[in-house]
Amino acid sequence: MFDKIGDMPLHPLVIHAVVFGIPLAALLAILFAFPRTREWARWPLAIVIVGATAVTFVARQSGLAFEAALGIKPGNPVGDLILQHSLLANQLFYIMIVFAAIGLISVFVVRKSTSDDGAKQPAVIRIVLPSLLVAAALVALIWIVRVGDLGARAVWNPTAPPLF
Repeated sequence: MFDKIGDMPLHPLVIHAVVFGIPLAALLAILFAFPRTREWARWPLAIVIVGATAVTFVARQSGLAFEAALGIKPGNPVGDLILQHSLLANQLFYIMIVFAAIGLISVFVVRKSTSDDGAKQPAVIRIVLPSLLVAAALVALIWIVRVGDLGARAVWNPTAPPLF
């Protein structure tokens, strides 16, 4: 199911959606953290963060199918990089689940500033939740760069030094 579209392997195709979706979700999360742009970013954040998490799952599954189809095993430079790539991709999927959960909770709980009756939201909701959202977005950005770097090195230059 997650191996091919026609005769093309699915993994190289779907990773482009991940590489676009996660940074877009992170940008929307940062915009949501500021009360001035919160209402504008609310629903785009919910849609993009769920979509980015879904395509991360598809990329993970298609990567496993691609690895199995190629028969790549650890023990050589490419195999070792792909193993590391796979491990970080698994971590990225779980990071995206946490990011999506925080994002969706924020979308439904955090208000722009004050309610109609003048009562303020507690600081946990007003300050801590958007801060956690931005932190999760930054972790997801760092992980997408790490995963992508390992995948690109495995394909193009297995002997290159790591990005970081």
